[in-house]
Amino acid sequence: MPVYQDFSGRSAGKLALRLRGLAIVAVIAVVAVTLTAYSQGKFSDRFTVWIDAATVGEGLAPGAEVKLHGFAIGTVSRIDTIGFGHQQLELSLDRRQAEHLTDNVIARYTSSNVFGSTAIELVNRGGGNPLEEDSTLHIGENSANATVTSVFRKAGQLTRILDTEDVDRLFDLLITNTETLGPTTRAFFETARMLADYQRAPVAEYVRIGGDVATGVAELTPPAVDLIAQLLDTSAYFGETSNQDRTNKAIYGLADQALAPLATILRDNSVDLSTIVSTVLDLVIPIAASIGSVAPTYNRVPELLDRIDGAFPVVDGRVQLQLELISKDMPYLVDSIVGGPR
Repeated sequence: MPVYQDFSGRSAGKLALRLRGLAIVAVIAVVAVTLTAYSQGKFSDRFTVWIDAATVGEGLAPGAEVKLHGFAIGTVSRIDTIGFGHQQLELSLDRRQAEHLTDNVIARYTSSNVFGSTAIELVNRGGGNPLEEDSTLHIGENSANATVTSVFRKAGQLTRILDTEDVDRLFDLLITNTETLGPTTRAFFETARMLADYQRAPVAEYVRIGGDVATGVAELTPPAVDLIAQLLDTSAYFGETSNQDRTNKAIYGLADQALAPLATILRDNSVDLSTIVSTVLDLVIPIAASIGSVAPTYNRVPELLDRIDGAFPVVDGRVQLQLELISKDMPYLVDSIVGGPR
């Protein structure tokens, strides 16, 4: 193939063409690097926050979302593992959104969507001063973390528990005793339906009452356990044969010396004792009934005084007695009282 040659000497030489090519390549490289940095947010004004996590976020990776009130305000830019089960996270937040954070904010793991990708959620607890840049937040070992991954993991642990020999034996027992459990289950549901039909208060009220009862049971349990422990400690005394013989001797002696003579006295003098008991009851019962009427009578004394005061009003500085006479069937009596027919 023939090569074009410019014999006029005005075209660019090889060196000039190479320099122009290098300049174009350099410009393209600068533009590519600039666009890449811009797409990665290198030129945006970012707010950096660190998190010292005592637990590992399941499925958390660089680039995970950081949320506030459900809205993404940044990403996790770096994750450093410090020892076993310990991580240090670097968060890159939008500075405008970070203005809403305070030093009273807490961090926890959460799920950014229903598919289980783990994210960081910041929760403002109210109050406090504005959060400073490069501040460090903490995620404790017992922090409340709710992620779909952790739910699946705990569900897997539960299924492993269900797939044990003890659970299999329990199901076998239920299958074997279905005829016995059937009526019991039917009675339980009928009782529940009856309670629902005749329910007189909201379920929340019963739950509140159950909570109060549970609180009382919780307060009563430690003393009851201590009492049972003391009884068990005391029962150790009767473990020895000599102590058992000594106790039996004391019980038999009490029966021979006290209970048997008392039974003989009651048997020989039953007629006289019944007369005495009847006489005492004839005296005590009326007295007890009279004493029982004292309290209601005392409570009605103020009402009696008010009625007496209303029957004797003071008119023109003089006390008068007011009477209400009902004489529907005796009109002549009314005429004689008022001094003329009416």
